[in-house]
Amino acid sequence: MPVNKRLPFDRPSMIEFIGAAEQPVDVLVIGGGATGLSVALESATRGYSTVLLERGDFAGGTSSLSTKLIHGGVRYLRQGRIRLVRESLRERRSFRRNAPHLVRPLPIVVPTYSRWESVKYGAGLFAYSAMSRGDGFGRARNLSSDAVLSVAPGIQSKGLRGGIVFPDGQTDDARLALAIAKTAASHGAAVLNYVAVRTLRTNHGRVTGVEAEDLRNGKSIEIDARVVINATGVHTDATLELDAGGSSGLIRWSRGTHITMDGSLLGEGHGLLIPETSDGRVVFALPWLRRTLIGTTDVNVDSPDPDPRAVLEDAEFLIDEVKRYLPEAGRSKVLSTFSGIRPLISNGSASPTSSISRSHRILVSRTGLLTIAGGKWTTARLMAEQVVSKAVEIARLRNSKSVTSGLKLEGHDETPDESIRSPSHIDEPDTLYGAEIAAIKDLEGRWPDLKTPLCAGVPYRLSHAVYGVLGEMAQTLEDVLSRRTRASLLDAGATSSAASRVVQAVRRYGGVEADWAANELADMQSSIAEFHGPPG
Repeated sequence: MPVNKRLPFDRPSMIEFIGAAEQPVDVLVIGGGATGLSVALESATRGYSTVLLERGDFAGGTSSLSTKLIHGGVRYLRQGRIRLVRESLRERRSFRRNAPHLVRPLPIVVPTYSRWESVKYGAGLFAYSAMSRGDGFGRARNLSSDAVLSVAPGIQSKGLRGGIVFPDGQTDDARLALAIAKTAASHGAAVLNYVAVRTLRTNHGRVTGVEAEDLRNGKSIEIDARVVINATGVHTDATLELDAGGSSGLIRWSRGTHITMDGSLLGEGHGLLIPETSDGRVVFALPWLRRTLIGTTDVNVDSPDPDPRAVLEDAEFLIDEVKRYLPEAGRSKVLSTFSGIRPLISNGSASPTSSISRSHRILVSRTGLLTIAGGKWTTARLMAEQVVSKAVEIARLRNSKSVTSGLKLEGHDETPDESIRSPSHIDEPDTLYGAEIAAIKDLEGRWPDLKTPLCAGVPYRLSHAVYGVLGEMAQTLEDVLSRRTRASLLDAGATSSAASRVVQAVRRYGGVEADWAANELADMQSSIAEFHGPPG
């Protein structure tokens, strides 16, 4: 299999490339979330032939349902996990350098209502800021009560003494995942969504590849590999059960729910950190794509499959907590709720998942299956570097140095428009495409109809949806509305109402078959229903 040949980012090219292979691939990655995609990029940029298989869409689970932060983790510092915070802050700096169109500093305010709160919260936040000194994100500073009200005009003013503002990194997680996937393909990795691994192939007791099914057409795919890496996140245990030398019980699951409210709740350009909820955690309220994103919960669950009823219970909890600080945050302001299941490394106890470290583990089974589990978005690149180094050792591949800490991701623009550095950057979807926005503008130039808003009140145009199909491997309506755009997360009701118009635009300009349009509209209610409207 030729290495480092840029692959077009479309499924037919990927499938053709895999089918033409005459030798085992060096590295086969199972799982296309933040970790798996980062592993594929790490492997391909080291010069190893690489294939990634994802049974759903890229970042189709937890990796696209996060709090949209690339951060060190203020609460991890409070828990004494200094090493994890330092690693995360280093990785935050790399993300900012390599994808400035997707990761930008966001000032976050912590309000204080007593002198003791000022001392308690200030000590941690100033220490957090000091640990990231020199990375271009800025420094923590104290605010007067008037200054807090100026940057967060909706905040509870009664008893307000002041606050602390500190910077962290904000992103669009689904677009960041796509940038990593595209960059991996540009370095020769074949990345395929909607391919389910059914069997691990073995020879003399060693894992030597997989048998998989293309879920879009039912065809079988067989791939031989020198090393197979299990990066399946919440499904890690299920993948381990395919391995004769593996054992399950590695993962515990935690439900993280978010709600999206009207953007008027916060002042422009500043987020809010609620430093201590009734269950002892922290909750963020962040400006994102002209909305206010609030989350997250951390609830023990027994399955990687979300329970819609429980998600609505979580939403009620978040509303009650944030309303203490933002009095206008009522149920009528909720536009969507969504939930992801986090894969955490089991510590062998029944302790709450909120107390489990977000660090990661690398395991090798007696059959040679390599598993990477745990971690978080911010440390995905570091996790990938470590697991590929282990893969080199297992498969006896030629050694090669990691380059990803300084690798520019797809869309990076060496001479970016100043708008991507402004506080409103994260509210404008066009800036999140970086240099790739030229392709969307080209579509609008050829077909002016695509300049039409995707749906009322949501900052996307039909061109974004069509580009998701033409240039970003979107296969379903949910892919288009939830990950290539974030419309479903921003306003579930408006997105549902606009689904027919979106499908027709994709049908007309995206080159899909007529039966695709009919089938996707039929499936629309169940897929959009994941993103509930106002509770109750």
